[in-house]
Amino acid sequence: MKKLVLPALLALGAMTTSAAAASGEPRWWVPPGETDTYTWVGLIVFLLAIFLLIHLYSQFDHYAEHRAKGTPLRTTIPTMLTVALAYEIMPALDHFSILLPATLIMTAIARDFMLWWRPEEEAAVEETAK
Repeated sequence: MKKLVLPALLALGAMTTSAAAASGEPRWWVPPGETDTYTWVGLIVFLLAIFLLIHLYSQFDHYAEHRAKGTPLRTTIPTMLTVALAYEIMPALDHFSILLPATLIMTAIARDFMLWWRPEEEAAVEETAK
């Protein structure tokens, strides 16, 4: 099998090299001063993919918050989802201290504890929102 693959790859490489040499420039080359449409299309597709990811994540976050209305962790779970989204979209956050997401999650847990401890305050807030 190796004896057949290597000559085929060499022949394919020779064909693409001679085809590229015949035209002089590779297909992806854009001379200075001209618009690179492939880059713009790629950038738009990339931004739309990020928008789709954030949209789906926010829909799930809204669903999780709606389903967790009467549970003790109604704020903590959406906060954890938001922190996870931030770490997935921006891998550079790995270099930050773990204290940032831990602080956000602990604040959400404290809020959930206070809502659990005094549920009448949450009912008052919901009535003023109506």
